[in-house]
Amino acid sequence: MSTESEEKRAKGLEFKNVGNQHFKASEFQQALKQYYYALLHLRGLNDNPLALSKAKDPEDIKEEDLTEHDKEISNLYSNMALCQMRLGKYDRVVNNANQALKSNPFNKKAKFKLAQGLIREGSVIKAAKILDELEKDNPNDPAFAAERRNIAVKDKEAEAKQRKDLGGMFSRGTIEK
Repeated sequence: MSTESEEKRAKGLEFKNVGNQHFKASEFQQALKQYYYALLHLRGLNDNPLALSKAKDPEDIKEEDLTEHDKEISNLYSNMALCQMRLGKYDRVVNNANQALKSNPFNKKAKFKLAQGLIREGSVIKAAKILDELEKDNPNDPAFAAERRNIAVKDKEAEAKQRKDLGGMFSRGTIEK
């Protein structure tokens, strides 16, 4: 890696560390800003000059093929997703988690954040599939159980809304004989 690349990488990691400090202080908007700056510095760099030939289908990628750069980019997007979760911007949670998974499809934290964002957006079927996959490795994780409860709540809300919207639909205008 050239000196210029090393400097960009160091500056990017510095922004990430400052973002982590803001996150710990519950300053999520400031943390997001720092993570974004870190991405600007790190996105153009790559440990693997042959990255263009890397398989694009996530099914073809092996975890050992990932570079540290891929993992750093993935972690930054994952951190951004967590900030967005805390800010209640669930569409951005889903977007950032998906970006994290493009760089590192094995990032379990990003998968979990994706599931959380999908649940809060109402896409409970997609979220349940992701949770099923994650639970294979760690079936007793209480965070998964909490999200399963969130899915149940969303399902009940959707069912109540449907009953309200369709309520009385078939009893109106009955034909008398």
